[in-house]
Amino acid sequence: MCALIRAPDKSLKEAMAKAGKTRQPARAGASGQGSGGSSAAGASAPARRKTVNPFKFISEVRQEGRKVTWTSRNETIVSSIFVLVMATIAALFFFGVDSLIGLVVNFLLGLGA
Repeated sequence: MCALIRAPDKSLKEAMAKAGKTRQPARAGASGQGSGGSSAAGASAPARRKTVNPFKFISEVRQEGRKVTWTSRNETIVSSIFVLVMATIAALFFFGVDSLIGLVVNFLLGLGA
């Protein structure tokens, strides 16, 4: 990335050559349009998507689900309790900080009255 930062007297082409990178021309059909003009690749119809049998799809999903390492019931309960405790501690901390800032602001505003 630093090799692309160039001095004002160098051109972008020289900086890219120094970095060992060259611009590749866009492939026809890569973005759905050709590089301009009419070409045989751009005039062809879009590729059809492969259809999938719903029963085969469900079977594959179940197979992938069997590969997943699921947490145990005990681990899920312990993790949930930990999250609740940490959220409560964070809420109490921010409540305390907010109350302290409020007291300081009210004290400062009370000095001017």
